[in-house]
Amino acid sequence: MFLQEKELKEMFWKSYNRSKRAIRYQFECAIRDGNADLVTIEQFQGKYQINSFEFKLQDIKKAFLQAEGNLPYVNKSWIVIPIEKKNLILDKYKNYLDEKKYIGVIGVEPEGRYSIIYQPRFQLKVLLHQEIIKVCVIGL
Repeated sequence: MFLQEKELKEMFWKSYNRSKRAIRYQFECAIRDGNADLVTIEQFQGKYQINSFEFKLQDIKKAFLQAEGNLPYVNKSWIVIPIEKKNLILDKYKNYLDEKKYIGVIGVEPEGRYSIIYQPRFQLKVLLHQEIIKVCVIGL
């Protein structure tokens, strides 16, 4: 069980990026008002993809609104929650996720191991955003 979102974020990130899957990343990325919690640039099956992540312990509805706000600029928008919320997601939000297509959900266990609760589709066309460009080129 996580007491703070910061703890959820840190445990997830340590596990998720253990193998350096993110070529570039930025926490608190200003792609929308209020910032995305995390944006990553990754390469998967020969294609580059832009992912956003919103971390929430409670207020799942707010997480979905934030994930929707990120959608114009990313290929996949993820919500990261404690694994205990898995049944809530599958029971209450499955139809919503089916409709939105590009929003996925990841559940995190207390020790950091994560699993995909809902796999989003890959959105081919995204809008170019200055903050995404910065994530791509800073440090080159």
